[in-house]
Amino acid sequence: MSLRTLPLLFINLGGEMLYILDQRLRAQSIPSDKAKKVMNDIVSTMFNKKFMEELFKPQELYSKKALRTVFDRLAHASIMRLNQASMDKLYDLMTMAFKYQVLLCPRPKDLILVTFNHMDAVKDFVRDSPSILNQVDETFKQLIEVGDVFILDAVIFTNAKQIFNHKSISS
Repeated sequence: MSLRTLPLLFINLGGEMLYILDQRLRAQSIPSDKAKKVMNDIVSTMFNKKFMEELFKPQELYSKKALRTVFDRLAHASIMRLNQASMDKLYDLMTMAFKYQVLLCPRPKDLILVTFNHMDAVKDFVRDSPSILNQVDETFKQLIEVGDVFILDAVIFTNAKQIFNHKSISS
C-alpha cells in the first residue's frame, strides 16, 4: 500500500459524508441556523490543522474499524446525533458513492480531480464562516503542493481500486 493514500481517502469519504448530511438536514426541514451549525462543526473538526498535518504524513491506511471510528466521531462532532443504524447507513452510502467515483476514474489524475471537487463542495458548505473556510483552504493548498506526487503515484490509484474491489473499507 502507498503511504500517501490516507488523505485522499479521508477527504473524499468526508466530502461524501457532508453531501449526505446536508441532504438529510434539508429533507428533515432542520432550521437553517442549526443545519449550518452542524455542517460548520463537522467541517471545522474534519479540517483541524493539527489533524490534517498528521493525516498528510506518510503512513499506512487506517484499519477498517479505525477509519469507521474516525467517521463516527466526526459525524458526532456537532449537536447532531445519529443512532447506530443511521450511522451504518451513512457510512455505507459514503463508501458506495466514493467507490463508484473511483471505479469511474480511468487515470490516476482523475482521482485527485474527484478530491478537488469534494474540496470545492466543502468550501461551499462553509462559505459564510471565514475561519473554517481558511482551514479548508489550507488543506486545499496542501493537496495542491503534494498533488503532483499523488498524480504520479499510480500506486495510490491502484490501491484505491483494490480497496473498493475487495470491499476493504465498507463491510
